[in-house]
Amino acid sequence: MSIKDTGKRPAAPQTARQPSNAVALESGAAGRDDQNGFASLLRDLTSNQRRAIDAIRLGFPATLLKDTAIYFDVSAGRIRSIVRLPETTAHALAKRGANMDAAASERLWRLAHLVAMAQDVFEDDEAAKTWLRSPNRVFGDAAPMDYLDTEPGAMSVRQVLNAIATGGAA
Repeated sequence: MSIKDTGKRPAAPQTARQPSNAVALESGAAGRDDQNGFASLLRDLTSNQRRAIDAIRLGFPATLLKDTAIYFDVSAGRIRSIVRLPETTAHALAKRGANMDAAASERLWRLAHLVAMAQDVFEDDEAAKTWLRSPNRVFGDAAPMDYLDTEPGAMSVRQVLNAIATGGAA
């Protein structure tokens, strides 16, 4: 049966629908970690791989970019650069209340995962954030977080964190 035959149009796809086992990631109030969407991502998805996979496949809300910038106290442009999402696209998605694609969502999850690792190494949230956003000679005077737009860059950051954790040279 075709659309002509029934006179009905198919329902529009829902881009913001979430599976029952996915975490609802909501944009929170500025600066409050208990209401910040990135802090929620960090807390909820870095500890549950299955939920992370489902949420990445669905795509994270574009509004999460702003929360991530607030969490790190950096510009939204810096976060968009890490997730490789142009400003116009990010703005259009946020305005529509839509989700980012899986690739951008995965890069944002990668950032959250490395924050969790840095928190374990430094045993302090602020020290982890400071280390991730500060230039480092090991990375050619770039900040570790700026390496997270690629998996090889993330592997380099993990190696340095592992070296710090085990007392090796970093």
